[in-house]
Amino acid sequence: MQALINGYLREIDPAQFCQDQGRERLAIDLTHCGACLFLDVQYRSQTGPHTFGSADLVYHPLNQRHPAAPVQIICLIAQECAARIDASAEDKLPEFLRCIFNSNAEIETLLAYRSSNQPMETFLQVEQGLTFGHWLHPTPKSRDGMTFLHKQLYAPEQKGAFRLSYFAVSDDLVISDSAEVPPHHIVTSLLGHTDMPALLPNERLIPVHPLQADVLRKDPKIQDLLNSGNLRDLGLLGRSFYATSSVRTLYAPDCPWMVKFSIPVRLTNSLRVTLRNELQVGVLMARLLRKLDFATQQPRFHIIDDPAYATVAIPGQTESGFETIFRKNPFTQGQDIGIFNLATLTADPPPRAPSLLSAELHRLSHTLGTDLHDAAKRWFKTYLQCMLDPLLVLYDQHGIALEAHQQNALLDLSSGLPKKAYFRDNQGYFITRNALPRLQGLEPGLAQQPALVFDEEHIHKRFAYYLFVNQIFAVVRRMGQDGILTEDHALTLLRAHLTNLSPQFTKAAKGFIIYLLFSPYLATKANLLTRLHDMDELKTDAQEGLFLDIPNPLFVPAATPTQEVADVFA
Repeated sequence: MQALINGYLREIDPAQFCQDQGRERLAIDLTHCGACLFLDVQYRSQTGPHTFGSADLVYHPLNQRHPAAPVQIICLIAQECAARIDASAEDKLPEFLRCIFNSNAEIETLLAYRSSNQPMETFLQVEQGLTFGHWLHPTPKSRDGMTFLHKQLYAPEQKGAFRLSYFAVSDDLVISDSAEVPPHHIVTSLLGHTDMPALLPNERLIPVHPLQADVLRKDPKIQDLLNSGNLRDLGLLGRSFYATSSVRTLYAPDCPWMVKFSIPVRLTNSLRVTLRNELQVGVLMARLLRKLDFATQQPRFHIIDDPAYATVAIPGQTESGFETIFRKNPFTQGQDIGIFNLATLTADPPPRAPSLLSAELHRLSHTLGTDLHDAAKRWFKTYLQCMLDPLLVLYDQHGIALEAHQQNALLDLSSGLPKKAYFRDNQGYFITRNALPRLQGLEPGLAQQPALVFDEEHIHKRFAYYLFVNQIFAVVRRMGQDGILTEDHALTLLRAHLTNLSPQFTKAAKGFIIYLLFSPYLATKANLLTRLHDMDELKTDAQEGLFLDIPNPLFVPAATPTQEVADVFA
């Protein structure tokens, strides 16, 4: 209900905050049924979702007031969304509601499964702890394609461990590449202590997610390959893996590699298939980043790259379903303590539990021997130094921006204060048109990836959404809602940080900071509209879904950021 209402306010109609019966309430005009919905405002945010309490429904013109239950509110808001868009949206309403209640049922299951004192100490525990999902998505936990039994085994929150399916494939059907370790050596390392299966001289081993293997076995073209002997189904082998928060990227604490697969499941907006160009982009960017030596220049920031892939060529098909991405695993056992993805860190907590970020900041306050407010300011400034500063340097020096949204961003909090930031996801790169000639000289394969290249104006908007609207503003909102650091104070600190950084940049990051500080609006992803229209964003032209503009909380009319924040760090 919270996510749906906040999506409605952001994407359909901002509605009105008002005083009603002596308290602040939100008034949503329900034009489709001649009524007004009044919701108690428990927390009002400048940067993220608001929090609402009880609700009343007032019908016109009799002014009759009735309490409204969450299920009723969901149905009314969904109907209002359809009514405000166009006639075709009404036809999509049943599917939209099905997905909402499918997601709700999944969250109810996860809440019943999860203990309120569940430990959140290791990388895997945090990856398995994202109970509510995306903070501004109406169907964050809808998982079409997974049965109840599948979820028990393959959903990260239920902590299932499972082995991978393996196929022996004729060498001439395998397509693979690597920026470092040969893919067949990586596959061997996935098996762990299990003996390597007996292969024929012309065969290679390919891993597949068990869910995907079930689909492949039913494909007539795959059956032809199995019958011809070009493909052999070896079944489940090797060590056990666990699903991370993305569901299709798998992790084992004792394995030096993570594995990312296609799976026959639609999560939030998209069917989670890996496209051929994604395989190639991962390897190209891994090679390019090594040549730029960015890791050495920015020791407090690390890009977890996807430097190798393997797949099977099927005649007449671009993708076969065997697409497998191999990701470096920096969080092996002993190196996995205190690693938090920002989505779980800033998520609303389960009932009667503090948020993860609140728990971390209280612990830091005790360690530093300072009050909570001062500890939060110091934490926030250090977080920006780890996460924001290196990304601005990368963008300014090399014209590369990252899709650093909450789930793609991780922090090492093993020492209390942020020590190192990480970025993951080989889909998440943007390259400016101005930077392309130089980068292409270093890595000629970029010429075959025009989908990565955009004008700076376009990248500013997308970069602002992923890094600020989705990630940094989530931190600001979380601290504000937890009563630790007000949003006004955190935004002032953020403006000061950007203003102080600005003089060191001369290229893309300079224009980006100007956009952030002086644009009245920022771009945001329209997840509600994308889902209502039943749109698979990976099938849109730019593979990015719908975007629209929202008010920019960093923008200060009639005042320069310098005037406002001159001595905020004093």
